Amino acid sequence: NRTMQRYKLQLSHLTKRKLEIEADIASQKAILDANGIGMNEPLIDNEGFPRSDIDVYKVRHARHRIICLLNDHKTLMKDIEQALHAFHANLPRNGNSPSSPAHEGPPNDAAVDVVMPTRTFAVVKDVEIGSPADIAGLRTGDGLVKFGSVNADNFQGVDEIATVVRHSVGKPINVVAV
Repeated sequence: NRTMQRYKLQLSHLTKRKLEIEADIASQKAILDANGIGMNEPLIDNEGFPRSDIDVYKVRHARHRIICLLNDHKTLMKDIEQALHAFHANLPRNGNSPSSPAHEGPPNDAAVDVVMPTRTFAVVKDVEIGSPADIAGLRTGDGLVKFGSVNADNFQGVDEIATVVRHSVGKPINVVAV
């Protein structure tokens, strides 16, 4: 069905763009991490001068880029949501699809092609009772597929998870575990 193929292609492009944006955000956050600064700390010292312990230009540029990318990511996620709704609205139901009166063969299971990858990059070793991880439902032995912007494709080390947590204090972190 051409309509379904078009939706699959659209979702594939949107998902690819989402991953590109997330990788770009991670690279910009690496600049902040290299300078030992986050999104909100001041760039000037107590006397009002630019801080000498950081590269102010790179930090300002990285912060600006992250804000722009987060806005793009938010818009893209809305586009993905709309595309998924349209895709699922056109899936064949009970042998009939909305666009054709009869449909031969098994139902189209193309939705599997657009879900997030399930390749894990880390395994949860311990969860403290009452911790945010415990409250969120993480359990010992869970495999992490996504932790904030970190996934199997861009995972370099456990320090990245600590960085995501450090930069997300008081904010929710998108976590996918299996």
